[in-house]
Amino acid sequence: MQQTATLRHLLEETDRFITCVELVTSRGTLADRGGKRVLEMAQALAADPRFDALSITDNPGGNPMISADALGTPLKESGQEVIIHLSCKDFNRNGLMGQAWKLADGGFDNILTLSGDYPIAGYQGQSSGVFDIDSVGLLQLLSDMNEGHFEDASPGRKPRPLKPTRFFLGAVVNNHKRLEAEVMPQYFKLAKKIRTGARFIINQIGYDARKQDELLKYMALHGLRVPVIANVFVLSGGVARFFHAGRIPGVEVTDELLAVAQKQAASPDKGRAFFLEFAAQQCAIARGLGYRGVYLGGHIGAEEYGRILELAAQYAAD
Repeated sequence: MQQTATLRHLLEETDRFITCVELVTSRGTLADRGGKRVLEMAQALAADPRFDALSITDNPGGNPMISADALGTPLKESGQEVIIHLSCKDFNRNGLMGQAWKLADGGFDNILTLSGDYPIAGYQGQSSGVFDIDSVGLLQLLSDMNEGHFEDASPGRKPRPLKPTRFFLGAVVNNHKRLEAEVMPQYFKLAKKIRTGARFIINQIGYDARKQDELLKYMALHGLRVPVIANVFVLSGGVARFFHAGRIPGVEVTDELLAVAQKQAASPDKGRAFFLEFAAQQCAIARGLGYRGVYLGGHIGAEEYGRILELAAQYAAD
């Protein structure tokens, strides 16, 4: 087993531009078709040293999926660096604490904290969202666990302090909202997340380079000095329509970009070459602006993620 460098080390002790890939979990077990497909792609990505970390979702879109640590365990056992998403929609604060101890026990240090998407499906009806605390409250909880603020208070025994956890905590921000009245609350909450313990930031999906620049400038102006990783979600004709329709809160595809995407999707390769190069351009822009890495996602395979990095390297060389 070859252990990769930890995300903490890469972001805090080097200036390396890192690459993460998001893995969307599936319904059913890893032995089911969907689980096998995701695991096979994850193993292919893990075998490629250009990818520094694999980030695993938590019931994405509010849909019930296999837990992130179930997919993360075989990857971590092979030496792959993993980021686990932990959201507030399915557990109250006690449940989140239990999940956190489970992750700590499994050696999962990298936690991306999220409020989460409101559930849209469930067994025999729509599931209720919990949201006992939000992402800031979750960061505070996990930070307190890191600082050893909890005790084993078993009945009849003297309370004993529990060992501190070693979570490397991340958070998200949506900097792509257009109006000042919409984006400023995001920035205010970002500052609160950093004060509460976020050590790295991943921004929301977006396709406006000016907004990417704005985020870093705002953070520099206000002394928010944590590494930021740029979200690059690979478009397709279908994905562009989905985003344009507002199906994902906070993700926008403009009329102009939709028109370009639909034109390219009508080409013989369904726009594959164009969309991969477009993603590579986003990666190169992020690097030029001063982001510490890219967070790749999309409905593509391991080979195509590798192609994006090849194309991005050509832009960076220019």
